Amino acid sequence: MRHPVKHIANAATTQSLMLARACATAFLAALLMALVVCAGVSSDRAFAEEIELESEGNLINPQQLPDSSFIYDTSIADLSSADAYYDNQTVQVTGEAIGDAIHATFDQKFSWITLSNEDNTATIAVFMTRDAAARIDTFGRYQQRGTILQVRGTFHLACPEHEGTSDLHAEVVSVVDPGEYTEEAFNLTKFVPGIITVVVGLLVTVLFYLIRERQR
Repeated sequence: MRHPVKHIANAATTQSLMLARACATAFLAALLMALVVCAGVSSDRAFAEEIELESEGNLINPQQLPDSSFIYDTSIADLSSADAYYDNQTVQVTGEAIGDAIHATFDQKFSWITLSNEDNTATIAVFMTRDAAARIDTFGRYQQRGTILQVRGTFHLACPEHEGTSDLHAEVVSVVDPGEYTEEAFNLTKFVPGIITVVVGLLVTVLFYLIRERQR
């Protein structure tokens, strides 16, 4: 038979151990919860620091929708074969002024200019002010390279103001490179095939004449 005093002591020791374990478990749980909360606060603070730009105090709005009202840099070839995606978009093209300036009949303050791409495979009609058109010093034609212009404006696939013409209404016109005359130097080698053809033709004619004279 166990001694009553020893039995009470053992029970008290067991209860003390269980209480100590419970306290340790509660302490660890509280410590883990504190670490999780601290980590969350740190991440929120880091995210807030990423959103706020130090430069000029600008802020990023993550809910802002993308703005597709402009395209800017594109090519004349793309506009010459454009679809509805480019319609009413703000675009920027670079090309050579060719042909002549045609003054608008309904408003003498504006002119029509034709811009061509580098390899002359595509063109676009540009509607600009006469002051802007006056910056063109040379129009591209034979032995002339026209002024290279950079034009930014609104592209119309079927302009309602100009009878459905596909055009570009210029807002900013800049001269990239002035025009120049490109006189070709005389190159005799280009005439060699023609000279040979003429000589062969003359020889054949003389030979034919001699043959006819001998047959008489």
